[in-house]
Amino acid sequence: MTGPFVCMAVSGARTTNFKFAVAQSGLNYFGVGPMEIKLLCHINADDDLVEAWLKWYMRLGVTQFHLVVHGPPTENARILELAKTYPVVIEDTYEGPFHTEEKRRRLNAVLSRFSNQWVVVADSDEFLELPYPTIAQTIEKLEFARANVLLAPMLQHLKADGTVDSPDVINDPFQVFPVCSENLYEKMGSNAYLPKHPLFFCSEKTELADGGNHQPRRGSEVQTSAMRGVTHHFKFRRTVWLRLERMVQNKEHPWRHESVQYREYLAMHANHLPLEDSFPYSRDELFRRRLLRKLSLRNKIKSIGRTIGVVH
Repeated sequence: MTGPFVCMAVSGARTTNFKFAVAQSGLNYFGVGPMEIKLLCHINADDDLVEAWLKWYMRLGVTQFHLVVHGPPTENARILELAKTYPVVIEDTYEGPFHTEEKRRRLNAVLSRFSNQWVVVADSDEFLELPYPTIAQTIEKLEFARANVLLAPMLQHLKADGTVDSPDVINDPFQVFPVCSENLYEKMGSNAYLPKHPLFFCSEKTELADGGNHQPRRGSEVQTSAMRGVTHHFKFRRTVWLRLERMVQNKEHPWRHESVQYREYLAMHANHLPLEDSFPYSRDELFRRRLLRKLSLRNKIKSIGRTIGVVH
């Protein structure tokens, strides 16, 4: 039997406790080297941010990055260079206008090879923060709760003065963009979809439901828990004008109307983003606002009950 709950099926709570101890140590389930964690990403023109992005996910425990690179080499020169020294596999490259369905198709083609394992899917301007220090520890808690996906809604990041200018190279995005906004899109006149499902168990039939990974993946029953992560989104950087203009010019782009709204808002507010109701980033503040949530005591008791056959 394979799957995210194999630890419970093999030899009950004793194996679960063993796996928990192994995950805490950073080893894989068999105690040989670190747990292998693959990250799948569609990337385009994020050279200013990409090395900080790679380092962030490696600290969380990602061991290999599998990238679908969109756009000409001139827009992706930095990641193509970094691929020589970081654990990066360039799975696919293509040019032409962006289409979310084409993005989904190409990501799913790679995802189809990752069955029966946990996978991270994130865009190259998205930094996932977990309720536990590492991906391995978070997976262990998800399995303990009999969940196969982690919900991590997007949290927008801004500069302290609300401007969209930024350095050519961003070594620490949390320092450059220290302010968080839960409802930035709404304040700019948009109803953009904020849910994200970046960490999930990939079965043989799993596929992404949409290119942005906003909807739960398809192919097997989705089982969630009360745990929550946060997807830090660093969208509004110096490159934002170019991105918005491309989306506006592409009349087939599914989010064209949102880009029009963002561009109009910035033009009307001297290129400043709204800072009302924003707050300074800190991990403690994310927990205080319940944006980050660990497995609750109630859910722990339920999971133990299922393991020993008391709760169904």
